[in-house]
Amino acid sequence: MKRRFKHSEVEEKWNTYWKEEGINKFNIDKGGKIFSIDTPPPFVSGTLHLGHVLNHSWIDFVARYHKMTGDNVYFPQGFDCHGLPVELAVEDNMGVSKDDREEFLKKCTEWVDDNIKAMKKQFDDLGYSTDWDYSYRTMDEDYKFKVQKSLLFFYENGWLYREKFPTHFCVKCETSVAKAEVGYTEEEGNLWYFKLPIVGGEKEHITIATTRPEYMEACVGVFVHPNDDRYYHLSAAEVKLPIADRKVRIRVDKEVDMNFGTGVVYCCTYGDELDIRWKLKHDLDEIQLFTKDGHMNQNSKYQGMTIEEARKQIVKDLDDLGYLEKVEDYEHSIIRHTERSSCRQPIEYLPVYQWFINVKDFTDDIIQSGEAMKWYPEKHKQRLVDWAKGLDWNWVISRQRVFGTPIPFWYCEECGEIIPAKEEDLPLDPVKEAPPIERCPNCGSTELEGEKDVCDCWIDSSITPLAISKWLEDEAFFKKTYVDAQVHRPQGYEIIRTWLFYTLFRCKKLTGEDPFDEIMINGMVAGPDNRKMSKSYGNVVSPDEVLPSFGADAIRQWAAMGSLGDDYPFEYTWINIHNKQPVSDDKILKEQKSLSE
Repeated sequence: MKRRFKHSEVEEKWNTYWKEEGINKFNIDKGGKIFSIDTPPPFVSGTLHLGHVLNHSWIDFVARYHKMTGDNVYFPQGFDCHGLPVELAVEDNMGVSKDDREEFLKKCTEWVDDNIKAMKKQFDDLGYSTDWDYSYRTMDEDYKFKVQKSLLFFYENGWLYREKFPTHFCVKCETSVAKAEVGYTEEEGNLWYFKLPIVGGEKEHITIATTRPEYMEACVGVFVHPNDDRYYHLSAAEVKLPIADRKVRIRVDKEVDMNFGTGVVYCCTYGDELDIRWKLKHDLDEIQLFTKDGHMNQNSKYQGMTIEEARKQIVKDLDDLGYLEKVEDYEHSIIRHTERSSCRQPIEYLPVYQWFINVKDFTDDIIQSGEAMKWYPEKHKQRLVDWAKGLDWNWVISRQRVFGTPIPFWYCEECGEIIPAKEEDLPLDPVKEAPPIERCPNCGSTELEGEKDVCDCWIDSSITPLAISKWLEDEAFFKKTYVDAQVHRPQGYEIIRTWLFYTLFRCKKLTGEDPFDEIMINGMVAGPDNRKMSKSYGNVVSPDEVLPSFGADAIRQWAAMGSLGDDYPFEYTWINIHNKQPVSDDKILKEQKSLSE
């Protein structure tokens, strides 16, 4: 009688053999065409789940196929160490506050080290054929050097600048975020109608409609459309703001939507992007009401209240004063911090000093780089094109956090002059280290402040093709694995507008060469609740839960049944099917049919 197949014994046997024989080792001198894979470095706030397994199984299929065709396959694997998810995990699980900077950084590093160790074992258990000798971590000093060197290059070319400007700001995470990190959700809310008295008009008023009454004290103008006959006679009048005890002028602008509310809009600094445009276009004042942690500041009568508390109180006060005309139920779009599904906080626009990279002037170049690649599947190329064409904001790269690559600059507290680090001193932390000069070259002040903000983690990961090809380290290796190689980029469609967009832009600027020849796009894996599998949703399934019972090949076969670029559900039933040996095509088709029903 045949002994039952024991996958654990077979997997251990072959994993041991591959390691002992160096099967997965990359030899750059082997000869033949080099096929280089720029693998996505997973965030290390936790360990792998089956969403990672789908993506990395496909990557492994591609690597093994090219090895069998005779290519010299360069298959490194990195880890994206920095970013908000790690900081939040450390705060939640280790009880350490980011206010204790040194201890917090130490604990972040420990957390990352532990998770990378666990992830490497998971990859090995899945039969992943990477060469760990070429592994990288974005928190390592050599990686930070490349990141900081790239920032100096962008600064020298005028593409990196520091400016005070209203940016997307998450008051829950207490940091600015890039436009690519936010999204809109349709939600039920209220539309409040408030009467604003006309100055000098006997009992005359004009009515505005707003979803954000908490901005009343930051109102700097009221707008009507120039073709709106209802209000044109008031276009030079002033109104009184009831709770602010100020007067503002009524102005005309063609961007006013005459069909929204009463057709009268109040401009506040800053409720949305339209407010920003109007403030700049009409040279209006700026009144900032919110603190970075979501409270009303000293410019408000409601100082100390949260934004939500102030909204309720302001509505009550205006109602008590007789200025609330009516309230309607209203479905509207709310901009939220959507990249992190555990946050989902409504985004505010806070005018604070930030570091920006100019991407708006180079979107045509990015589209051209995207067009030069082969896309698998082709349909997802349009995501890159649409994002690039619709971009109207430069990339804010600074984050008000702690665990990240330091931004290698100082600035003069007197005049704002920027002092860059010297290349020979990289990598460095300007918070800890002295500037290369003692006095400001512009005004002579000795008050030079090291930049406390750290880089957006996409600044780190947008140079992965350069990091794996030893850019700035080994010119011959770089030429063989980046310039002359066939470079393959595998990734999910949800980060086309971030990882792919920024990588195409940054690598082309830094080297003059497009980073990729082809791109393979995977979809999202849905958890048992049919939502995107995510640690923050609590619906993840770890490979550690599946491997002991079903084995690596069953999981890899489940992954192989997915379609490029499309979302894919996880069902234990499917894994169980692939665990049975043998299994007929009829049974698979029957199971597929039952699942779809």
